[in-house]
Amino acid sequence: MLAAQAAAAVPDMQLVKTAQFDLPGVRSALAWDADGQAWVIEVPESDEAESKQRDRVSGAQAIGEGLRSRLPFAAPRVIGTTTVEGRTLSVGAYLPGVRIRQDKITPDMASAVGQAIAQLHSIPASTLYDQGRPVHSATDSMRKATSIVDRAAKTTLLPKNLLRRWEAAYEDRDLWQFEPTIIHGALHLGAFLTEGVTITAVTGWRELAVGDPARDVAWFTTPHVAQRLEPAKTAYLDNRQDADQRIFQRARFWAELDIARWLLHGIDSRNEQIVDEATQLINELHDRISGDMESDLTEPITENPHPLSDTSES
Repeated sequence: MLAAQAAAAVPDMQLVKTAQFDLPGVRSALAWDADGQAWVIEVPESDEAESKQRDRVSGAQAIGEGLRSRLPFAAPRVIGTTTVEGRTLSVGAYLPGVRIRQDKITPDMASAVGQAIAQLHSIPASTLYDQGRPVHSATDSMRKATSIVDRAAKTTLLPKNLLRRWEAAYEDRDLWQFEPTIIHGALHLGAFLTEGVTITAVTGWRELAVGDPARDVAWFTTPHVAQRLEPAKTAYLDNRQDADQRIFQRARFWAELDIARWLLHGIDSRNEQIVDEATQLINELHDRISGDMESDLTEPITENPHPLSDTSES
């Protein structure tokens, strides 16, 4: 059925074979055309998935040939869309590779991830300027962080010491001295597809923009992957020597603010379960960083252990 519906999105496509293809939150199928090219057909199953689908399609369509030719890995290519019962059906090229499992990541894989992100950030930002994507200056990024902190503070659910830490970070002008780059905007380990230790493709791109490169490496600093991704951090800096000196401190800040964003999402959607989960995460974060509350984000980088690192693994 999905293959038949895909004909409305790409009228000249002749599909000769299909197979089941499981993706979370969508009805999907894998199909092959007469030339042997594999395509993925997707239709969201919920309003939330539909919103993500539209953003994903928009991001993929903004990856023009100039940018695509410079990427060291494959990126999504959507060749057609149509509406099916109020949902956006998309037809996109199949991306080869296997997703990296967190418990299986090796130092070589981590290094490949860091190098791939560095190469993305080294592509001239002007390559994306005429594609209709957001362009955020360093000042814009600082104001975004300030807005998140201010909104979270109004919930009265932030410990005072944590609030002061975040306020000191967004007020630290040196922390925000960076050159905006092309960013994926929503990177995480599951976005990378590999063959061996080679990054073959990166999925997602819903938040493709020009902005703070620290957003793309913020997940390096989260508790469950920080130690495993130390080679990624090293490879990133080795392959992007013009990165600003405070990028990984700002990355830590963004990673912490993601918890605040989760809290705000729970409040905005009136989802008490999300609010409770976010509140617990905030309290856990506060406990983790209580010994380095004042200086970790606002002092030059030291050799101190990362405040979000899982001490049970050390």
